[in-house]
Amino acid sequence: MRESKLTEMVKGITPHEFRRFGEFLNSPFHNKSRKVIQLYELINSNYQEFDANVITNEKIAKSVFSEEGNKDQNVRTLISTFTSLLEEFLILLEIDRNKVQGKIFLLRSLRDRNIQKTFDMTSKEIIEINKKDFNRNTDFYYNDLIFKETALDYHGEDLDLDLDKSYLDMSDIADYLFIVTKLKGLNSVISRKILSGVNIYKRFWGVENILNYIEKKIDIIETNHPIIYSEYKILMMVLEPDREKHFHDLEKQVFNNITKYNEDELEQVYYSLSNYCINRIALGEEKFLTELHKIHTNFERTGFYEKNKNLQYTDFIGVIICGLTMKQMKWVNYFFETYKGNISSEVKRDTINLSSALIAFSLKKYRECIGHLNKIGYKYTYFYMKSKETLIRVYYELGELESMEAVIDAAKHYLKRHRETLSIHYDRYVLFFNYVMSLSRLDKKKKTEIKILMKKLDENRTTIAREWLIEKIIELK
Repeated sequence: MRESKLTEMVKGITPHEFRRFGEFLNSPFHNKSRKVIQLYELINSNYQEFDANVITNEKIAKSVFSEEGNKDQNVRTLISTFTSLLEEFLILLEIDRNKVQGKIFLLRSLRDRNIQKTFDMTSKEIIEINKKDFNRNTDFYYNDLIFKETALDYHGEDLDLDLDKSYLDMSDIADYLFIVTKLKGLNSVISRKILSGVNIYKRFWGVENILNYIEKKIDIIETNHPIIYSEYKILMMVLEPDREKHFHDLEKQVFNNITKYNEDELEQVYYSLSNYCINRIALGEEKFLTELHKIHTNFERTGFYEKNKNLQYTDFIGVIICGLTMKQMKWVNYFFETYKGNISSEVKRDTINLSSALIAFSLKKYRECIGHLNKIGYKYTYFYMKSKETLIRVYYELGELESMEAVIDAAKHYLKRHRETLSIHYDRYVLFFNYVMSLSRLDKKKKTEIKILMKKLDENRTTIAREWLIEKIIELK
């Protein structure tokens, strides 16, 4: 059996979900076919190594249809039925996760059957759930709009009902649904592309109107519509990067409500806050190192990294580098040991080796650092450049200047071949290579040359490893 829809779906759900699916299939309400259960049991017995090569169509035919004719057609029909039931199960899981949506489906059923008391009780339950929901995102406003529409449809003939207010409420909800959807779409595009404020206003309709609307009602938005407020601040951090107020406003809101965000919304604000700090640090604004470390530690306390079983290499190494720069070795060791098992499997080995090399360098264990660096592959430019940068610093510390110059030469050639990929980091690395070479050739007795190099570093605050370069110049003094 090739990589079919069945294989893809079974491999795409968790072991816990697969067990629950077995309970689903054993309910006569959902499934009355014994052969479907037989197929489930066959898959379950091979679940750990399940794929199209382990459970072939021939194996299914032999196990389930051993005494029947036209086995090929029977197997195809059985697989189709099985996957359809799995789709129904996944729909039920989504309804179970979205309590309000499930109650709205119930509400529609009650409306159609004119079951008024239960309809009113369910309506009150929805209202109470919505009052407490912090994560007022696209799903929230969409569900609220459908709820209000369903309730109005049922009670529309009630003469005591204030129809004007009801329709005004629905109009407001529709506005918020549009605003949050638009902001999320914009921020998603911006996170993947470098866009200027001018481009955003030109390419995307309604941005200026949305921002004006939010700014006029900013206090209400912040209090009653926290996700819209978050998305607004995320967008403004891009449109007005020099106004630190947007960053601090978002940081304050997030830290005050960090346990209220759901996983998706928490991830959104985490990356937005972190990337803003990283960009400012790259521009030489070292105070944002403290802010970045604060983000890492606050999010760690919420279980953010623990829940993320597919940590990206840039995120993991970013936490390590920030902690080492802040000289928080205890935190670095704790983070490394606690979450290294959560690194994305594709680059886990390289990420662990690069992190270990950086830790060893910080502890002045230079030979150990080289050992870790030698084990790193170069699938991504990040690993190559970070490894070479670290190796250059190691050779300088060891006084092995010929080896250092050979690495710089090789890295420069690599840099030229990958100029487009490295983008803004190209110039930062060129500065680093040039300053290291200048540093290695400085004469301690020539104080003027030392002052000139320090002045250049002060002017070029985006230089890679600038703090280390300054430290080495001070040592020369």
